[in-house]
Amino acid sequence: MQRSRLAEAYARLTRREKDVLAWVAEGKANAEIGQILATRTRTVAKHLEHIFTKLGVESRTAAARIAFEVMRTRGSPSRRPPKQAKRKRNR
Repeated sequence: MQRSRLAEAYARLTRREKDVLAWVAEGKANAEIGQILATRTRTVAKHLEHIFTKLGVESRTAAARIAFEVMRTRGSPSRRPPKQAKRKRNR
């Protein structure tokens, strides 16, 4: 895929999909991402399905590679994964 097409595909991702993709690029498993983002593992898997479709890939590795390529071509430093979601405290 050409760089401009990569950037366009990446731009179509929602903010949450980009968050999930950033954690995938860090090597996190779905369950870990779910804990970090305070969401269910199934929700993470659904986000990944959407990411794969939008990016036209079939694997986590291919999706992460696109994320790295887009960040590299933008000239931005490696993006840190998003902050962990704050857990609600039961009172």
